[in-house]
Amino acid sequence: MNEVLYVEDSTTAQVLMKKYLEGIASLTLAPSLDAALQALRERRFNLMIADYNFREGNSLQLIQHVRSSPVHHQMPVIVISSSMDAPMLTRILRAGANDGQAKPLRVAEFRAVVLRMLAAPYVRSLDHPVIDVTCFQWRTHLGVHEYCPELNLMVTGSTREEVVDLMCAALQQHCGSEGGSMGNTDDEIVVRHMIHS
Repeated sequence: MNEVLYVEDSTTAQVLMKKYLEGIASLTLAPSLDAALQALRERRFNLMIADYNFREGNSLQLIQHVRSSPVHHQMPVIVISSSMDAPMLTRILRAGANDGQAKPLRVAEFRAVVLRMLAAPYVRSLDHPVIDVTCFQWRTHLGVHEYCPELNLMVTGSTREEVVDLMCAALQQHCGSEGGSMGNTDDEIVVRHMIHS
């Protein structure tokens, strides 16, 4: 079974995480940054999930330690925080985390992220950069649309799957696209794409 290190000082959050990962992984708890460093010295893990804030600092120090470790440098890292916002997400991704999740966690979505990290681990690096953008997807009478405001990309297709494929291809090429009339929108969702380039 996959081994996950969970770095969290809240006993309530620890109990919840055990429930979230039940049947997915064996969980090792570390209530502090020091305890996490000790656990990392003693054994290998397939994934580390860490809260952001601790009495002795924050998880940026832990991420930097993992990325410089000859043993754990390829281990995926997910950071969770009740104050996760765009600047914090940028900081943790630049430090080497794979993903950031806001508390309270959306359990199904979080489990999907964990399963993806365990099945196909990757590390952000200069050799293997990752495009990480937030896109908006919606359906109209004209079809399904997706827009990436960060790169000003717009794609349209007949299904969500087709639109996701089109957007991934457009992100790979970093090319712009303009959409026509979109009509009245409904069923809007936010879609995040992480593309190895």
